[in-house]
Amino acid sequence: MQIDINQLAVQSDTIQSCLILIAAIGAAQLLPLARSWQPLEWFCLLAKTLAHKVNHPERAVSQQMIAGILATIILVVPITVIGALLLKLAAFPWFFEFLVLYVCLSAYQFTQPAKAIAESLSQGNNQQAKNILSPWVSQSSQGLSSVGLCKTTIEKTLTTPLYGPISSIVFFAIGGASTVIAIHLLRQLELSWPPYHPRFKHFSSFVSQFNRMIFFVPKVIWHVSLAMQFGRFHFGSLVAEDKLAKGLNNDFNTVHLGAHLLKVELGGPQQFIDNNCLLTGAPNPSPSRVELAKIKAGAFPQYQHISTAVRVAQNGKFFFLTLSLITPIIWVLLRNM
Repeated sequence: MQIDINQLAVQSDTIQSCLILIAAIGAAQLLPLARSWQPLEWFCLLAKTLAHKVNHPERAVSQQMIAGILATIILVVPITVIGALLLKLAAFPWFFEFLVLYVCLSAYQFTQPAKAIAESLSQGNNQQAKNILSPWVSQSSQGLSSVGLCKTTIEKTLTTPLYGPISSIVFFAIGGASTVIAIHLLRQLELSWPPYHPRFKHFSSFVSQFNRMIFFVPKVIWHVSLAMQFGRFHFGSLVAEDKLAKGLNNDFNTVHLGAHLLKVELGGPQQFIDNNCLLTGAPNPSPSRVELAKIKAGAFPQYQHISTAVRVAQNGKFFFLTLSLITPIIWVLLRNM
């Protein structure tokens, strides 16, 4: 009898976790949290401020790496521990799990902005497209041409689900909501300290390499979800490396796959406004150019390719979400037969 009770408890927890995921995904899709109210955006600002204080590129490489590791620990560990304690002590932990998933998933709802950018580009309104894109990317969007806007939007469309719903589901299944908090904080650090930017090359090397390792399984899952829609899998994408960035661009694999599936050119140099200038309020800071490899798998992308990328990304998300939610439910039903 004890075994039956334990089995029932496990099955109940499994179904509850599925329901929490469904509710959080639905809420994030229908009513995403505004970016001005997004805690992960506040975390990014905190990360940039801390980097401004402790990142000194003129110092020895070892000092920069140690500073980056300590900054990562200071920013990630306390928040994760506090989140884990709140989840442990809460009278209704399911509500806080839903809240964590909702907040994290809301930060990756790029579908509607991508559609709005495509619509603006179709009307020739490049400035409006730049304004829509700007809050979503680390680089400066103001100097982008229409082709650059298309490239950046497609790249963001194809990489966002990997770190949003795919990683959230995988790590929620592995370690619960506290693990989801940790992996999203680590991802935001990588966005705040671009590892291929010369200023953060050594400072963010630890978080970059660590993220490459922990996101490998979600990346494989996402690549399969994308490639199966085209009936072919470009295996070289998993080991493709941006030689100009010296392997520090973790999104290059997914962008490489997307370029070959859509048969367009993606990648290329990016421009960044120095965070120090933004934080100190320097007038008219000039952007710095960072060279990244181009993936020449076809012609330059047009705004129509953004719609294709959105459709492919949505189909990939739907396939994985359906599979990941239906599988445990079927397992529970089969065990009760």
